[in-house]
Amino acid sequence: MRFTCAIVLFFSALLFNFSCTQQVCEGQVKSLDSLSGALNQKLTEFKQVDTAILAKAIGKFNNYRQFIKQNVNDTVNKAEADFLQQFYSSGQNLVYFSDNRKNILARGSLINSQIGKLTKDVNSSAIDREKFSQFYVQEKNNAEQLIKLSVGQQQLFLGSLQEFRLSLAGIESLIRSRNNGQMPTVIKDSIPL
Repeated sequence: MRFTCAIVLFFSALLFNFSCTQQVCEGQVKSLDSLSGALNQKLTEFKQVDTAILAKAIGKFNNYRQFIKQNVNDTVNKAEADFLQQFYSSGQNLVYFSDNRKNILARGSLINSQIGKLTKDVNSSAIDREKFSQFYVQEKNNAEQLIKLSVGQQQLFLGSLQEFRLSLAGIESLIRSRNNGQMPTVIKDSIPL
């Protein structure tokens, strides 16, 4: 009796495992579609970052940095040093964000393309389930990492832009103190950041 129950349980498990494999595969395809939607939403948010403000901030950073490098050769007080540190740190982060933004958008496009091809291949049975499962895990991890990275980069951008804005008053004061109370003509800007 035990032997018969064991055989029945074994074949039931095999039948259950086979039907679950099909269901798991369908679930993974749905999961990929959802993940692709989340990735597309995050990339859309990332594309909507105000690039005009970013370009303007980077332009100011480069111009002010160049002036400081050429004209601030003596000792600065603690407040000026704090503004300089905040200015350099936040400005460099904005430059990094600008570069990373391009790379993240390109990587997102590639991952979306790969997810689309993988979904198409599994729906047309052009790929076996084992290979699909391997690729599924890989693409899922890539998409999740990119979403986390884009969130982190957006936070870096917002924080760095705020810090940059806060440092500008001190930096402009430092520049004026080294340039007879005037902002250099190249740096002078009528539109505040």
